[in-house]
Amino acid sequence: MTKTHSQNVVVIVGGGIIGLSTAYNLAKRHGTDIKIKIVEAFEKTFAAASSTCTGCIHYGFTGDLERLIGLGKYSFDLWAEEAKNSTASGSEFMQLTGYRPRSCFGIEPEGTGQGLDLLPDWVERSSSWNVDDQVLGANTAMVNPIGTGEWITKQCLDLGVEIQTGVQVVDITLSPENQVQAVTCVKKGNGGESCPSLTRIKCKQVVLACGPWTPTIYQTLFPSSPIHLQWNTDAGDWAEWENPCPTTQLTTAFVSFAHIIGEKLEFAARNNGTIWACGRRNLTALLPPTGQMDKPDPSLIQELNGRALEWINWGCRCKETTHRQLQVLNSGRAFRPASKTSLPIISEVPSPDLTGGGCSNDGSNQENQARKKSPSGVFVCWGHGSYGLTLGMGSGKLMSQLMSREKTDIDLSLFTLGDSQSLSISTR
Repeated sequence: MTKTHSQNVVVIVGGGIIGLSTAYNLAKRHGTDIKIKIVEAFEKTFAAASSTCTGCIHYGFTGDLERLIGLGKYSFDLWAEEAKNSTASGSEFMQLTGYRPRSCFGIEPEGTGQGLDLLPDWVERSSSWNVDDQVLGANTAMVNPIGTGEWITKQCLDLGVEIQTGVQVVDITLSPENQVQAVTCVKKGNGGESCPSLTRIKCKQVVLACGPWTPTIYQTLFPSSPIHLQWNTDAGDWAEWENPCPTTQLTTAFVSFAHIIGEKLEFAARNNGTIWACGRRNLTALLPPTGQMDKPDPSLIQELNGRALEWINWGCRCKETTHRQLQVLNSGRAFRPASKTSLPIISEVPSPDLTGGGCSNDGSNQENQARKKSPSGVFVCWGHGSYGLTLGMGSGKLMSQLMSREKTDIDLSLFTLGDSQSLSISTR
């Protein structure tokens, strides 16, 4: 059965931090003037990479990533503003997210014990270490990604955003001018339903914010587009344990052991009584179909368990000492939406590029340029790699400004589909 909605709506494909932040900022900006619908392939929001990360927020980017500093600071300040407003108003932000500033640390081997007092109680200590409290720069914060997902989902719902889970976008309708008119979604049948149900949603704008699945979905919706979003496989297996120490405000912290073992190894304690860890990158894993998760490598989980046994303080020296067996509560594999340039795309797709047939060889250069700039109503917000939470609030606000045809707070030329993103796209 096909249902048709005729409301003036914006459809956001993806219910992770990027999609939810876009919806949150759009709803704050426009209120009830527009109807915002989020469609998420998983059965809940924040189901993939957004919830399976350390929860670091910072803008201490170096090397090739220095180009992200402006966007990173913009986003960092927006997160800090939410925390400040929460403290003043008594809202749920601090309670749910566990936001804690200046809480990211790196362990340096061959030290003399400098800075050990900065470490939270759940970290085992060695007098041969030094602690770097600026491993991710001078301005950092930590959040519980799961609690952050709960907070921003609730904010969106309170602002009137409609969220549909277990739903995939399978088709899009364009006008003769290549402007979006509707999307078709499918929800798998369950219970007594014998077949999937189709819904056609009339809309004026669509945002693709589907994490690592964005390139695949874009190609499915626009098979003749000359744009091909290119991404690098960047997966990571993770595990989670119960924190042996009582949870306090100081519990929430990020600790990197990368300089000790010579590769990525990060632990992050959360305000829900757990400790989360992720090890080395997996550059060969195959991305599963949309709405599905991949299983982690058992040997890597065993390795993470061994690292946890070595460096988590299971004989906690807190006032209320607890003794618990080391047991993995949960584990999985996260795929990060990494672009070829390591830069995200925050951009509208020019209408001719949706089908590749918008510019004519017979038309003047001026006419073709005008067609190239004509709005399509199709937007892409993707490619944030490991920095979805860090850059998410800023990316969502900038996308809301872009969709509202307003001047953006910062220059988006680095993140616009075009020459600056030539390594993130290819033409067919």
